[in-house]
Amino acid sequence: MKIENNNIFPLDLVYVKKELQDLEIDLRNISIRELNKLVDQLSNHFGIEFLRFEFGVPGLMPSNIGPKEEIRILSENPKASGTYPPFDGISRLKKATADFVKNFININVDPKCCVPTVGAMHGGFICQSIAGRIRPESDTILYLDPGFPVNKLQTKFLGLNEASIDLYDYRGKKLVDEVDKYFSTGNVGGLIWSSPNNPSWVCLKEEELEGIGEL
Repeated sequence: MKIENNNIFPLDLVYVKKELQDLEIDLRNISIRELNKLVDQLSNHFGIEFLRFEFGVPGLMPSNIGPKEEIRILSENPKASGTYPPFDGISRLKKATADFVKNFININVDPKCCVPTVGAMHGGFICQSIAGRIRPESDTILYLDPGFPVNKLQTKFLGLNEASIDLYDYRGKKLVDEVDKYFSTGNVGGLIWSSPNNPSWVCLKEEELEGIGEL
C-alpha cells in the first residue's frame, strides 16, 4: 500500500514504512493482532497516544462511576472478593438481566434463563454451544461478515458448521431476505453479528434489526 507524504500526518513516514517492512505487514490485509503490534510500536516510538479500535477498546479515559462503585461495594462487603459466585449467576443480576430484556425488546424471559458471562466472547461461545446443538440438524452458525475472526474459531472448536453473509453485498431488505433464505433450510442454529461490527464498525439499520428479529 502506498503511503503519501502528508504534512498533517504526525508520524515520520520513513520510520512507519520501515516498521511495516520489518514486521512484514501489508496494510491491505493486516490482521487485528498485527495492527495491535504495529500501533504499540508507533505509540512507544513517537510518544503519542492512539484511539485504539483494533480490539474494540478506544483507550479513552473511562467514567469514574465504575471504579467508585467497585470501591464502595468492596468497602461495604469485604468478603465479596473472597466469595465464590453461584454457578448459574447471582440472583439479583439474573433478575436485572430479565428486566433489561423486557424493557429493551419487550420479551418476557425467566431470570433463571439469564446466565451472566464475562464478556461477548464468553457469551458467544456459550450461545453457540447451545444453539448449535438444540436440534441435530441445526448445527450451522450463520455469520454476518466482516466479523470478529475468533468467533469463527469458537465455531470450529465446538465442531459446528458455519455460513456467511457479506454485509458489503447485502443491506436493507436484501439482507433480511438473504438471512431468511438461510433460515428456511432448517440448518441454522444461531446467528452472530456485532453492531457496531468489529473490525469494520458497521451498524445494522433499524429495519434490518427489526426484520432479522421477526425472522
